[in-house]
Order: sequence, then C-alpha cells, then structure tokens
Amino acid sequence: MAESHRRSEHQGGVTPDDIVTALGRLGALDDADATRLMGTIMALAGEVFVLRAQLERLTRALAANDVIDAQALAAVEVREDMQNWLLAEESAFARALTAPFLQGDRVPDSTRWMREE
Repeated sequence: MAESHRRSEHQGGVTPDDIVTALGRLGALDDADATRLMGTIMALAGEVFVLRAQLERLTRALAANDVIDAQALAAVEVREDMQNWLLAEESAFARALTAPFLQGDRVPDSTRWMREE
C-alpha cells in the first residue's frame, strides 16, 4: 500500500495536530527536547494505529477467503528468513527512532554569518 494511503487512515476523528495543540496550551511543548519527543511519539502512535488497522483488514480478508489461518501465520514466525528480517527491521527502526535525539537538528551552520558586522 502506498505511503500516502497508509498515512491517511482514519484515526477516530482525533488528529495529531489536535493533540499537539492541546499539549501546547498546557505548556508541555515549551522545551525543544519535549517537542521533539512528542513528535516522535505522535508519529509512532499514528503508524501503530494504521498498521494495526491494515493487519486486521488483511487477516480478516485472508481468513474469509480460506487463504491462510492462524497456524500458518505462526509457522512463518519461526522461519529463518523471517527471523533475519525481524533483526534487520528492528535495527533500522531503532536508528530511525533515536535519530532526532542522537543527531540533533539537521540545519546548516550559520554561525559565521552571525559574526560578520
């Protein structure tokens, strides 16, 4: 499924912008690190919701058409190729998740222009 379709999944009428706005009114986003952390949490929460909905749709469709059952899904979990994929995906996910904190903001260094008179 295309990225644009995954991100447009209906999320119960509450948008990430609504939550961020409410947190801003409470003063929870006055700190840059808190704001970055909230952005990470909101992005992850949105992705989790979309993926859960997609998984549920796929599972129901496969079961309804007698394509695959719970036992077949469980058997795939222990296969070596699946375990290798999980290890690689977990590592990439951890790097992406921690990047805002470990790499900081990616902006050009403009300090030399600040020193010019």
